[in-house]
Amino acid sequence: MSRTALPRGQYKKSPRRREEILDAAFEVFSHTGYLNASETEIARAANFTLPGLRHHYASKSVLFEAVITRRDMQAQDHLVNRTGIDLLRGLVEIARRDEADPRATRLFAIVSAEATDPDHEMHDYFRRRYLLILDNVTSALSTAQSLGQLQEDIDPEYGAKRYVALSDGLQLQSLFDPERTRQAETLQRGLQELLTVEL
Repeated sequence: MSRTALPRGQYKKSPRRREEILDAAFEVFSHTGYLNASETEIARAANFTLPGLRHHYASKSVLFEAVITRRDMQAQDHLVNRTGIDLLRGLVEIARRDEADPRATRLFAIVSAEATDPDHEMHDYFRRRYLLILDNVTSALSTAQSLGQLQEDIDPEYGAKRYVALSDGLQLQSLFDPERTRQAETLQRGLQELLTVEL
């Protein structure tokens, strides 16, 4: 049986259309969270039908993971081949990027709180994400320690937990009081307190 082929232009447009869906989903998720967002709302925002949306992303959880993964990959690309103090500097640079986009801050604040529920669809994803961040920062601080760049009384694992707590807390503060909250600057100062060299 013969199949009707799509015009070649359709294939070229597909990656762009998927990006448009992710952009629309990012906007919806960042305003309503994961639980309150609907695929119908996202499809409407992206100028898609619901079946058209599901052709690209089979479920809301798949779509949300794609939204988060896209942003995480941008951060990972920024940190690739960076270790020790250089990786910590990269984290501050990423915080500066995020500070300029309160939508991303709101998205992570809302959904990471929702996902603390073990029954939440994204619970395992966020748990793995936090463990990965803790592992990467612990490794960076361990490298700094081996080079004599970490304060003697600082345990790398403790320092990593302190970083995550400070980063998450600053994100929340910035949503309530953006005029007086300097995420990147405060995060840099917090990391600097762990080190013996200039960050």
